[in-house]
Amino acid sequence: MKFRTTISILTAAVLALTSLVSYAGQGQGPGGGAAADRAQQVDRDRTYDRDRMGDRARTETPERKQDRVQDQDRTKMQDSANMQNEDIYGNELMTSQERKQYRNELGASGDQQARNEYQMQHEQKIQERALQQGQDLVPPGQGPIHGGEFMSVQERNQYREQLRLMDPEQQLEFKAQHRERMQQRANALGLEIEEAE
Repeated sequence: MKFRTTISILTAAVLALTSLVSYAGQGQGPGGGAAADRAQQVDRDRTYDRDRMGDRARTETPERKQDRVQDQDRTKMQDSANMQNEDIYGNELMTSQERKQYRNELGASGDQQARNEYQMQHEQKIQERALQQGQDLVPPGQGPIHGGEFMSVQERNQYREQLRLMDPEQQLEFKAQHRERMQQRANALGLEIEEAE
């Protein structure tokens, strides 16, 4: 009798689990439908964003693209008095006094054109300083470079500057070409590349 009861209980449990698994597999289990809906919404959003970026890349003129890049770089810099160190291009190569002076002079710049001109001069000065000191110049939002150990400081800085001026679609192609070049350098030297990007 105990044996039959045990078998019956096990059979009922297996049937219950089987139906629960198939029920959840259809996306109708506890939270299954909501999770599936969220995943579909995320996919739709990504597709929409990708399409929008593609449309913008196809219709954007070079002048408009340059303006957009400069606007993106300077969006955080509208209020120079509250500017964080990380928002200053090349801040790691500047003294605290230079950062303070930069904030003051940027704030004293009259219109947007004067601010843009001052920032461009600042960027050029910092690029020259980085080259002289043999330092990497890492713009905000960029990290290590794939194969950077096989590049000179000047090459790394040029790479970062080119990447900074590209739209996301161009960045993907540029990075893929760069990966190929670095892999060729590593192979020629018989070395492995440490993963970075």
